[in-house]
Amino acid sequence: MRLDGKVAIVTGGSRGIGRAICLGLGEAGASVVVASRTEEDRSAGTEYEKYGSGDIRDTAAQITSSGGSALPVRCDVARVEDIQNLVDTTLDHFGRIDVLVCNAGMDCESPVVDLDVELLDQCLAVNVRGPLLLCKYVLPSMIARGEGGSIYCVTSGSARNYREGRVGYSMSKAALERMFFSLAEEVRPHNIAVNVFEPGRVDTWMNRRGDWPGTSHIPMIQPDALAAPGVWLAGQTAETLTGELVSRAEFGATWGPQSR
Repeated sequence: MRLDGKVAIVTGGSRGIGRAICLGLGEAGASVVVASRTEEDRSAGTEYEKYGSGDIRDTAAQITSSGGSALPVRCDVARVEDIQNLVDTTLDHFGRIDVLVCNAGMDCESPVVDLDVELLDQCLAVNVRGPLLLCKYVLPSMIARGEGGSIYCVTSGSARNYREGRVGYSMSKAALERMFFSLAEEVRPHNIAVNVFEPGRVDTWMNRRGDWPGTSHIPMIQPDALAAPGVWLAGQTAETLTGELVSRAEFGATWGPQSR
């Protein structure tokens, strides 16, 4: 699938899943706005470097060095000012937004009785409030242009399955899914697709350092396996696919969505 002439914003684009999607979109011809809190690589020389180092400028440079178009923009999705700046900068630079990928996320781990309330608030701000506000500020230009578009978020099996010590995180992902399924109906008349992407267990720094109980038997895939489904989702409109949970595992086998 080609995305020539399209402009895509990807949050959490500095490494891991986000970087893989950014690179895939760039290879497919889209101009990519690489957004993340990580403006500089803070993992270099630390124990986390082996789990996937990088920053937004490095991701953008990989796209441009291959002949693509990319713009790195620092954005903390927990800050509404950063989100507004991300959208304004994209429109000023490229003049349009066709695709929004809400990938940025954070964990929130501990039994409920030991839960750090500030950490929970931050998790909900990043995993739920941030994607909602991204949609709020991206949608007006998408709707006004009248050419449709695609928005999707990256979820987790934890939204529907028990993971020990991850009630807060599971709650945030369940809320994210419900939000996107509802939004899909709200913007369907504008031919804007809104979908949920479940990548499975991916070999990222968060999964490696977490070593979550009950997940060691689940094989981890490499992030680059997510480029193709990420591009395919970006190319959808409400006329082709919307309001669906797309599982990478089934996607790879059947090239189609999993019914929720």
